[in-house]
Amino acid sequence: MARIFPIKGIMYDTQLKNELGKFLCPPFDVVNDNDKNALYKTSDYNVIRLENGKSLSSDNESNNKYTRAADYLSQWLKNGILKKEKEESFFILQEIFEINNSNTQRNSLICNVKVENYESKIVFPHEKTREKQKQDRLDLMKATGAVFSPIMSMIEDKDKKLNQMIKNEIKSTPLISGEIPFMHKFNLWKIDDADKINLISSIFENEKIFIADGHHRYETAINYKNFDPNSDKRMMNIFSSCDDGLLLFGYSRAIKNLDAEKLDKLIVNIFDKFTTKEIDWDESILNWNQSVEQTIIMGLNDKHYYLNKENELISTYEKLHGIFEELLGDKVLDHIEYIHDNEILKEKSKNNEIQISFYMNALSKNYFLDCVSEGKLLPPKSTLFFPKLPTGLVIQYLDG
Repeated sequence: MARIFPIKGIMYDTQLKNELGKFLCPPFDVVNDNDKNALYKTSDYNVIRLENGKSLSSDNESNNKYTRAADYLSQWLKNGILKKEKEESFFILQEIFEINNSNTQRNSLICNVKVENYESKIVFPHEKTREKQKQDRLDLMKATGAVFSPIMSMIEDKDKKLNQMIKNEIKSTPLISGEIPFMHKFNLWKIDDADKINLISSIFENEKIFIADGHHRYETAINYKNFDPNSDKRMMNIFSSCDDGLLLFGYSRAIKNLDAEKLDKLIVNIFDKFTTKEIDWDESILNWNQSVEQTIIMGLNDKHYYLNKENELISTYEKLHGIFEELLGDKVLDHIEYIHDNEILKEKSKNNEIQISFYMNALSKNYFLDCVSEGKLLPPKSTLFFPKLPTGLVIQYLDG
């Protein structure tokens, strides 16, 4: 059974709620250098300084982005910008964002989750991780003794108990509201009533937890538990799969820097292993990542093609990645670029920065749940749960 717990966390002072949006940021893995500079200017207290601060040419073992994050955390706690919560609580986050010119709401429970090894079959991954990103997160945790961004997870919630509980709770006035730079609006509720906490915890007794986004952070939590056995909980935002605002989009990719011989071989293999049909470009292709039709749209030499996998019992992602691996082996990552915004993919193709573009479809929630329940790992970046979660609303203090 999954075990969840309330959090005695760190939060920005709610007296500063009119400025709170300026203090938050997107998660570390989607913030580029330009975004980072803009977030630094947004506020002297923006959480980017803690989550993913600037690296300097003068950095050394005793003065680097991790030690600076620890110093900022200590300073902000001393001057009251950040405050440690007095009681353990659950939180409910409602995100309000625009998709296809209409507002959508997505609701999740913020809580601590018992860190379990994958072998326990309680927490389920769906993709492999890379050591560099995990080492970065581990260094930050060791330096600060804190976690600034939650892991995005979901439960199946067949009886909709979590979904209904959240709907009931958000009828009240939120604790705080705001808008996150480069992201969207939000409302946050706090649950500190002991009976409600017990009731919510009981919902998870027969549930599995599926990691939607944050594999590097979760596996870092496992590594940190080995470093400090007393730290065996990790903050998550948990969604019900029944939440109408939980959107699963496709994650597009591009091929680049292949020599002529390998490029020709790849093209031959793709046309051989997919059923193909040439199509005219249409701007609606930019929204193909929202389609659950099991078809890829490929851009090649100013032409576009449907790639249909027919009725094979694997996803388009698995089939395409299999072709890449067959040709490139362990050099795949040297020649593939993962792109979450199809406008960017279109622009890169137009500027000849890439050789082939693949506008990927979305996996269905059912395929995702069935696949991950079986212990199957999908190729990297097979899912984009849209939008990403904000960083900094609740900070997990690892010493309790």
